[in-house]
Amino acid sequence: MPDTPDSPSAAAPAGGARRPRNKSLMGQILIWMFGPLFLLWTIGIVITYFIAQNIANAPYDRTLTDHLRALKHEIEQSRIDGGFSLSPTLLTVFRGEDEQPTRWEIRDANGHSLAGTAHIPLPDNWAYEKDKIRFLNDSLDGQSVRIAYTWGGQDANGTPFLTVVAQTNERRAILQQEILTGMLTPQLIVLPLAALLAGLGLTQGLEPLTLLQERIRARRPNDLSPIEQDLAPAEITPLLTAMNDLLHRLASSTQAQRRFVANAAHQLKTPLAGMRTQAELALREHSTEKLDDSLKQLVKGSQRATRLVNQLLALTRAESVDNPARHASERIDLNTLAQAQTARWVEQAMLKNIDLGFEPASGPVWIAGDSLMLDEMLGNLIDNALLYTPENGWVTVRVGHSPAPCLEVEDSGSGIPAEYREQIFDRFFRILGTSVDGSGLGLAIVKEIAEQHGATIAFAEPGQRNGQPGTTCLRISFPT
Repeated sequence: MPDTPDSPSAAAPAGGARRPRNKSLMGQILIWMFGPLFLLWTIGIVITYFIAQNIANAPYDRTLTDHLRALKHEIEQSRIDGGFSLSPTLLTVFRGEDEQPTRWEIRDANGHSLAGTAHIPLPDNWAYEKDKIRFLNDSLDGQSVRIAYTWGGQDANGTPFLTVVAQTNERRAILQQEILTGMLTPQLIVLPLAALLAGLGLTQGLEPLTLLQERIRARRPNDLSPIEQDLAPAEITPLLTAMNDLLHRLASSTQAQRRFVANAAHQLKTPLAGMRTQAELALREHSTEKLDDSLKQLVKGSQRATRLVNQLLALTRAESVDNPARHASERIDLNTLAQAQTARWVEQAMLKNIDLGFEPASGPVWIAGDSLMLDEMLGNLIDNALLYTPENGWVTVRVGHSPAPCLEVEDSGSGIPAEYREQIFDRFFRILGTSVDGSGLGLAIVKEIAEQHGATIAFAEPGQRNGQPGTTCLRISFPT
């Protein structure tokens, strides 16, 4: 039976692996907020228990101490060798208002009971600390009791004795429970309310994220404008900044692609139309000589189209935001790079009988950059100089290092009028009246690559060579 969209096998990814679910931001905040809060609340309950125990013990310990001192004082006024019994006043005080009176006992120095409730528990090793009151928790007749004892009393005959009193812990436990109830009840009421209010507060606090999500979903697919940050919380401003940076790079890439398509369509229209015309003429020609002329024109047209496409691709690659040259940091010697690139154009220069020369610097000239893009830049400079230099002219490639590393390409061509020196770096700009086949992209590529490397391009004062003056000298200066 084939899997349907609702069947488990269709829903599970290949290999049986399940994709982890995205964690809720609110859930994570609540966990990290209330997890430690409940832990602290638990610790607080334990601390509250001991505090309540101490609070409950304090008044009853004072009462027990008063009973112990009153009993000791009364014994010191009596003689215990003939027996001892509590006075009516002390008996009333010890009986109290409930059915659990304070129990008492008198022991001698050897720990033998002399009067009162026999065998009230005492520590196995108790010290003879005069007038020092000690407390002890133990059980007596199956009841939990609090015991106070002190040594150092003497009756009227000078007989030393140990005074012991004991009270049950029932009233202490009740007071302790009441204290705990009074302290914890507000917490049990406030804590759920705090959780509810915190949840509502988080919901309201995350409302800008919901609004931001709706605004992003409402954007058109081709809308790459920056996301407005006016309603965004400060905490997600860095995220929006990163998203806007991504949108900017994506817009730049898309714009470069559109520009490339538009430029290619516009610039290829003319050579392709010419090639089509020449092909149609060749089909109609019966003369071998005229047919050869048409085929030669077809070859020239295809060469122009090929050169134009290569330059368009080079320009697009240079403008691309993902171009590795934007982040490259190779250590390049301009002498080595310029010498190798000049050698590649020697054959082209010889076809036009142009003297192509190279003047290196006195030593290595190091810069940081991308060697492939710098080759493309220098190649376009040399190509442009060769195109606009007439036969029997000269072109010189020069490397300098003072005051900054630089490349120079100088020629004895037709020159560039001063009013056009800013425009020649624009795409597809060509000076009217020139008979040279070109696309107007060479210097635009040079400028783009130079700017990527932090270099500046400017006109320098031309010199002369073999008695023939130069007309144009372009200098590219790199940062030190």
